[in-house]
Amino acid sequence: MGPIVSAINKGEKRRHLFAAELWARLGRKVIVPWPVLVETDLLLRSRGFPSAAIVLGESMSTGVHRLESPTAADLELALKLGKRYSDSGADLPDLIVMAMAHHRKAQILTWDFRHFSSVVLKRGHHWPLLVSEAEMPVP
Repeated sequence: MGPIVSAINKGEKRRHLFAAELWARLGRKVIVPWPVLVETDLLLRSRGFPSAAIVLGESMSTGVHRLESPTAADLELALKLGKRYSDSGADLPDLIVMAMAHHRKAQILTWDFRHFSSVVLKRGHHWPLLVSEAEMPVP
């Protein structure tokens, strides 16, 4: 959700430019899980940006980026991880992203480095992040 909000929020300046460039460059290579779209829509609307929520939804609807639903296997893995790491703070949208990335052998675009480093599939596992914390511009 962080990269989507940063791409929309011009007030974040450096992160906005960084995220907007990433989204523009990646286009349809970006898979947006349904739970992330819903979570982002709720956040944008709750902060008083319904028009941004509508534009985001329309970009998914028109195929600018790929909107995908989690499969039963994705949900099963997400729930398993959620049970194992119930104290990590990772929520279902985070866990679904992890499961979808695992099953699709995809990289993850997130600013939520804490949750994505605290949940692992097995010892020594690290989620394949498209952007590392060290690469993030200051807000």
